[in-house]
Amino acid sequence: MKRLLLLFVFLIMGRISSAETLTLYTWEEYISDDIVNAWEKSSGHTLKQIYFDNEEDRDALVASNTAQNIDLTIIDHIAGLQLGSEGMLQRVPTPEELPGLSHLDEQWRSGCGEHAIPYFWGTLGVVYRTDKIPTPPTSWKQLLMPDKTLSGHVGLFEDYTDLLAPALLLKGQSINTEDTTQLKEAFELIKQNLPKVLTFEYPVTFVDRNPKSDELYMALAYSGDQFTLNDRAGSEIWNYTTLQEGTITWLDCLAIVSSSKKRALAIDFLKHLYTLENTAKNSEDIYVATPSSQAKALQSQEFQDDLTVYPPQALLKKSQQYSTLSASNLYLRNRITSSLVKLHDSQ
Repeated sequence: MKRLLLLFVFLIMGRISSAETLTLYTWEEYISDDIVNAWEKSSGHTLKQIYFDNEEDRDALVASNTAQNIDLTIIDHIAGLQLGSEGMLQRVPTPEELPGLSHLDEQWRSGCGEHAIPYFWGTLGVVYRTDKIPTPPTSWKQLLMPDKTLSGHVGLFEDYTDLLAPALLLKGQSINTEDTTQLKEAFELIKQNLPKVLTFEYPVTFVDRNPKSDELYMALAYSGDQFTLNDRAGSEIWNYTTLQEGTITWLDCLAIVSSSKKRALAIDFLKHLYTLENTAKNSEDIYVATPSSQAKALQSQEFQDDLTVYPPQALLKKSQQYSTLSASNLYLRNRITSSLVKLHDSQ
């Protein structure tokens, strides 16, 4: 009996001593708690989440030596292609290592490239408070040139592509334009209306941390943000919509950071996350579109029919996609973004 008890104790101690922590760098509330909890319970390991709210800061950290503390990261597909080619991300596991790759749609798999796995996709639009704005906005003009009732209640956020996108979309121009005149015109349009802008913080971060959070009525946002905002508000006051001039279709990927020493553990977690059932559940729990048609078919009909999640084809045909920008273009966009934020902060 004592031998059996000692053996049991040794087995438990061995399980505890072998338990590891896998660190995920991600947007806040961007993975299902149920799925994380199930993996932690079944594996004996822990998933630690570190949050970012700015893609430029995220990319800088992943590309730096400090990324040695990160194992997995959420990354947009353009940054994933770039950082992957620079050796900052490990190659995607093979189909033998990660069977769940087989149910991901090819268009999304190719979009994330050889160093990242499709995670979620969606659109760029605006979130708005239905208790303050009863009629859904229809044009990017309402965000960039708000009327008196919205002046001082509008949010943009600091991103060298998405910040300029509404102005470019409003004029029917490419979000990836290399035309300096178009970029400077977009800058001037936003600059002229800076006094009407409340914040350049990502809306979820602003609502979470700023004492003026109740002053935000409408903001540039990604599809799915409305559900996090409603969770913060404790009521269904936030809604999301795309605008008539068009939108951006974005693709987020999941990648193993090159400096991680826990590839086997990361793959174990990915095997759990990318079962067909968990892919479907993760998407529906977070309320963002899945890159797997097979997983979509398992989701509730109400979710599949929600046009804020799965937009109509007519809108998708009008949407633009991100592309790689030249170094000089990135430099100019970063200067524009930094200037707008500094001008706003100085007011």
